[in-house]
Amino acid sequence: MGYLMNNLETITDRPEATDGHGREHARHGHQAALQDGLDFVNTLENDSDEVTEHLPDIESAVRWFDEHQLLHRRMVDEQLRLYKSDEAARERQMRQIRVLRGALRELLDATVEHRPASDRALREVNRALRIQYVYELVPAPDGCSLDHRHEGDPIRGALARLAESIARELTQPDVDRLRVCANEECRWVFRDSSPAGRRKWCDMSTCGNRAKVARHRERKKAEATAEVSASA
Repeated sequence: MGYLMNNLETITDRPEATDGHGREHARHGHQAALQDGLDFVNTLENDSDEVTEHLPDIESAVRWFDEHQLLHRRMVDEQLRLYKSDEAARERQMRQIRVLRGALRELLDATVEHRPASDRALREVNRALRIQYVYELVPAPDGCSLDHRHEGDPIRGALARLAESIARELTQPDVDRLRVCANEECRWVFRDSSPAGRRKWCDMSTCGNRAKVARHRERKKAEATAEVSASA
């Protein structure tokens, strides 16, 4: 699927974006970049003992998809109107969003930890991947061009492209560049783009610095314990 998506020339009304490897390309049919997929997983954010849900309701989810260029502009208001008075549909859609997010997190964790991903997570991601745009030829001044049309729920289409962005990365030769922050109270997922490829923390000024402080305290504690034992 990744090869097909990368080689289709489609009409888009969006600006260029990077593909997660620092290379720029025009978004094809609002194809999600790797960073979009990672950002999606990170919308459930750990910070010490607190967990922050950045997609608490369908309105915030629709706006998030819009900000990440995964919905046509006209679809945003349509989706917000659709879910405004249908509580059952709201809950059903949010459940799908969160289940897929959890499944993608499991795939990333499994890859970083060098273990098999759970069958349940693979089923959920594979199910999401089956929902995509329908590509078709349309008339053009010089013959024809390739365009796309939507079929079905546009939010499920957005989720499919987020799943595809992660699935595509998991098959790349440099998949070992995927990281989960070494701070157990953070667990932010990211791609290590450093030259040496040895980055452990999502941010040195936060998690990296906390780790340094913790190591310093442990070292001082060990030294103090050794001194007490020597005196005894």
